[in-house]
Amino acid sequence: MGMAASQARWISLAARKTNVEYEGQQINQARTALANESSQLWNELYSMDVPTAPSTTEFTKTQYTFENGDTTQTISEIQPAEYTDADGINYNSYITYYTKVAEYTGIRNTNSNPQVQFVASQDGTGYYMVGTRKLSCLNAVDRNDTSSTGAWNTYSAQLDQIAADWPTTQIAKDWLNYRNNGDLTALDNIYLWTDNSSHINFTSKVATTGDSLDECMADPMIGLHSYYADYQTQNKELSKYGIVEYDSEGRATSVQLEGSTVVYALEATSVTDENAYNDAMNDYNYQQQVYEKKIQDINAKTEQIQTEDRTLELRLKALDTEQNALQTEMDAVHKIISKNIEGTFKTFSS
Repeated sequence: MGMAASQARWISLAARKTNVEYEGQQINQARTALANESSQLWNELYSMDVPTAPSTTEFTKTQYTFENGDTTQTISEIQPAEYTDADGINYNSYITYYTKVAEYTGIRNTNSNPQVQFVASQDGTGYYMVGTRKLSCLNAVDRNDTSSTGAWNTYSAQLDQIAADWPTTQIAKDWLNYRNNGDLTALDNIYLWTDNSSHINFTSKVATTGDSLDECMADPMIGLHSYYADYQTQNKELSKYGIVEYDSEGRATSVQLEGSTVVYALEATSVTDENAYNDAMNDYNYQQQVYEKKIQDINAKTEQIQTEDRTLELRLKALDTEQNALQTEMDAVHKIISKNIEGTFKTFSS
């Protein structure tokens, strides 16, 4: 190989080697970036909070009850307090408790299949039927019979309560129109019947509130609303000062309420708020799904990074092999050039 050809070859090999080294540097930089990205993913993974399943103990509390006659009273809260009444009795607590109270209440009844019909009479008046029950008009009731067994007083008491609890209904408007203005024609719009439960139901012939006898006759799909009054037992919240005694473990054992000399023994039971626990469990399940989804995303990204890194590593090994081959060939060409130089100088020196 001539001197010029050897030098050209050596320059070509040197350029190729430089390119290989540059590509290797680029690969190393890319692998460093992948390593940083992988480190960020691991840091994100380690910083994630693992969801913790709720424990029933977190939603369980001690609930106190006491017996007042045949009624069980349930205490919802005992707050520390300092209060002295007019008799000089010192109370150490403010107690909130629930008791069952029977209250006279106006109740709405929805007749989903009322089968309202009007039966014409020979005298041309006729009457309404709801199913098999014949209705009476309130205006036809004897208002002069004010005895204890008279129907009018019973109906009046019931309608007073219905009007108080359902003030926007047509029943209430007509009844109050009679009560306040003495309008007897308002009673013509109120009809009544006794149902299977012995409740006296009141309803309107015509109503602007969405349902009435006439409307249900025109459209059997309409649910007829009727109203009656009866005693309803419900929990009522009361709050009073009291004297609470505790045992050595800090558990309340008895209570004396303000205005009473009776000391009630307290029974303690553990009560779990199932609704709150179920809500917490649902939230935990959701957080667990979110957590597992993030784990899957991080693992997928990490696997992708590892695949890219392995590809770059293989390419770097190939470049290393190529660089060694280039170096070996460059050494061989360098020897040829050295020999050519040596041979040339010897020729001139001889």
